[in-house]
Formats: sequence, C-alpha cells, structure tokens
Amino acid sequence: MLAEAHLERVRRSGEIHLVELEPGDLHEDAAAGRLAAALAGPDLQPTPPVQSQARLVSRTRGLVRVRSQLIDAINSLGHISVFTLMDGQAVAESEEVAGCKVTPVAIAGSLIERAEQMCRDKGPAIELVKFRPLKTFVVATERLKPKARELFRAAVTAKLGWYGAEVLAVREVARTAGAVAAAYKEALASGADLVLFAGASAIDPLDPAYAELSSAGGQLLQLGAPMHPGSMLWLGRLGQAAVVGVASCAGFGRNSSLDLLLPFVFAYGRADAGDLLRLGHGGLIEAGAGRRFPPYS
Repeated sequence: MLAEAHLERVRRSGEIHLVELEPGDLHEDAAAGRLAAALAGPDLQPTPPVQSQARLVSRTRGLVRVRSQLIDAINSLGHISVFTLMDGQAVAESEEVAGCKVTPVAIAGSLIERAEQMCRDKGPAIELVKFRPLKTFVVATERLKPKARELFRAAVTAKLGWYGAEVLAVREVARTAGAVAAAYKEALASGADLVLFAGASAIDPLDPAYAELSSAGGQLLQLGAPMHPGSMLWLGRLGQAAVVGVASCAGFGRNSSLDLLLPFVFAYGRADAGDLLRLGHGGLIEAGAGRRFPPYS
C-alpha cells in the first residue's frame, strides 16, 4: 500500500505499475480475513493474513470434517483459493487445518459476499468435532508374556489417553465362548461406551468374539477394513457401545487402520460402518501417500 512516505522511492524507481481500488473492492488481506472467518466452524480459529494468506487453526484436539463440494464451489467462483487437510483427519491443538487467499492484490467485494453467503447456506465449510472422553473396556484373547503384556497395556493406555478416554479395565481372557461372553457381560455392566477387542480371528466366523457378541445382544457391523495395513479390523455394536476389534494385541503398538477409525468413534461416540468404509479413499497407508495418522504425543 503506497503512502506519501513512499513517493521519493517511487520517483527513483522509474516505471511503476499501480492498482487503484474502486468502490466495493477489497484488499487481498481484508478479503482473506473475511473468507477465513466465513469458512471456520466452531473450535477453529482464523489467523490474521500473512502474505495475503489466512489460516484456520484448531483450538483443541478433534476430527476435521470438510464439505468438499462446498469447497469446490467456492474455489470455482474465481480468484479465490481454499485449501484444507483431507476430510477425516485427527488433529492436535494449534494445528493448521485449512488456508485461504485471493489471487489478485484486490478483489470485488461482491465475490467474497457470495462465498460468505454460500457458507451461511451450506456451511460451515470446515468443522472440528471435539473428541469425547469415552469410557473404554479392553479385552484381549491372546496369551501374552510379561514383557509383551507391559507393552500392550502401555500402548493401549497411551493411545486412548490421547483422546481423553477413561480406561475402565483391561481384561486378558481365554479364547473360549464362556470367557468372552463374561467379558462382554462385564463391559455392558460397566457402562462402557467403547469395547476394544484384540485377538479375534478375522477368517473364522465362529470365533467367540463374533458369536458371543451376537449372543450378548450385539451386532457385527463390518468385518474387514478397506485399508492396509490393518485390513483385518472389524466393527460391531453392543448396546450403546461401539466394539472395535483388531487381529492381534500387537495392533495397538503400531499405526494401522485402527488409528484412522478411532478418531471417528471418539468424535461421534458411535459405531458406524459407513465411517470405516469411507476410509478406503486414502487407505493405501503402507505406501506413505494415504491418510495421516493422529499426531499422538
């Protein structure tokens, strides 16, 4: 922005190209600031523009939800750029979730007004769903040696703690119908919101994990996940609790499909096979080009 103090430098510069704002035009910084404010849902903080770019930063840990069709429509207005993380990513507090800018140094205010109206009608364009402190009951049907048991409990506690979960119990039980049925009964009686199950065979439909879930009044919703590693993940429901199962206790100690599903469970407090199946887009996580894991720390 040129002011009287710049006149001497302008005189020495020779050729100068200027843009003069007309009534209703917005400087790029003002436009970016208004656009960021329109895009942001609750728990997202717009930042002041830097080099004409404004960002949205998470106020808390949560699950990022992006209305991609609305973002596409805004970007199609022309001279406006909105860019976000992939829908369904878990983020920590103070992470950048999205950014926006306008391409020219000034833009017609009517264009920003159209974007703002689109966000009011169909938005918010970008949301952050805070995690819920779910009461979690953990069941394992593997025989673990003392060192492996310590590693398993530490991995479970660390991951669940990142979401703010309350761990009700960690039960190691025999892989028998009676032992698994008792574990499900205890989980129900404890008021668990989430049951994590480790050790069920993904290829045996008669594994007690599934058979006793049905006997306890629960339901198997999805067997197998469209992701790798972790394609043997399964999802069920027991009363009001979500049930999430992995093939081995070792699945808690490394990043896999479990870590991409858990953010949805802790954000919405439910078991939804649709959430799991939609993760196939970006599910080739082994290649390093798929979805990003939660930033556990």
